[in-house]
Amino acid sequence: MVSNETEQKVISANELLTNYGHAIQGGLDTGATYLKAFHTLSETQDGQALLSAAVELTNFQLNSDFVTFPHQFSDEDVQLIFFERLLTLADLGTDFRISNAERVQKLLCKFTSLGDQTFTFTKSTKNPDGFFFGPTMHNRPLFYIDLKNKELMFHGSALINYFVVDLEGVDKGILKGVLQLLTQAAAELKEKFGFKVDFNVLDSVNGEFYAFAAGALTDSVMDELFVKSAENQFILMTDGIGGASLTLDNGIKVTVTDNGKPDRPKWGAMVHDDQQSENWLYLLLDYPFIKEWYLNNQKQLEILSNQFVFG
Repeated sequence: MVSNETEQKVISANELLTNYGHAIQGGLDTGATYLKAFHTLSETQDGQALLSAAVELTNFQLNSDFVTFPHQFSDEDVQLIFFERLLTLADLGTDFRISNAERVQKLLCKFTSLGDQTFTFTKSTKNPDGFFFGPTMHNRPLFYIDLKNKELMFHGSALINYFVVDLEGVDKGILKGVLQLLTQAAAELKEKFGFKVDFNVLDSVNGEFYAFAAGALTDSVMDELFVKSAENQFILMTDGIGGASLTLDNGIKVTVTDNGKPDRPKWGAMVHDDQQSENWLYLLLDYPFIKEWYLNNQKQLEILSNQFVFG
């Protein structure tokens, strides 16, 4: 007769202590690995080492059943430390600083030119490696970054709502300075680290097509632009097929056109600037009548961003 009872192995006191010791040592070794990566994150002068350390520390499981570290930086903090160090290494960090670095908690940062406005990173609910950067007082994800997969995407509508609407009245030179810092950081990631970057409304390359959310535009929207342009001594010229172009100061030209098909319109705008420094967001800051036109018709004119990431 075969017994169904399973013999239970009895662990001796020495084996128990040995297993316990191994578990403690394993937890301490994990802590040492974390500490080494964190030291690299905070001290290295090598950009690639900085990125590797930030990726390693993101989603790092520091605690174990036997060893717990009570004071830890969050994954959001790691992204912020990385971003601050990136700016420093690229000599771009004079206006950007971590504002509460004296405490181990959720870190905040400031652009000194914007006064008391604070910003932080927030983890994506869709991707554990993805994070949104935005102001703490508004739900405005200004950009999305994934260090592991080397992606950065700007969110057009959030950028406009924050810099054009929320910060209305702030000197546009200050606003452009902050926006330039963000685009320079993104360009650094693209050029030096091979990131895929979507600049969206901050893209100043001539011919960039800013697609409107509505797809099709009503005649009343274009009529309003005609009127507002004339009121501000600018002439909006039609192209004969429903679109139009507007020549502004310093030879800047804005074209509103349909890049779609007859059965599937795809309206949007393009900006031509010989210096390639003007973009859609800057236009709203530089020309109040264009800003008013955009905000009056924002539901139709909103510039599309990646809907999976920001939707």
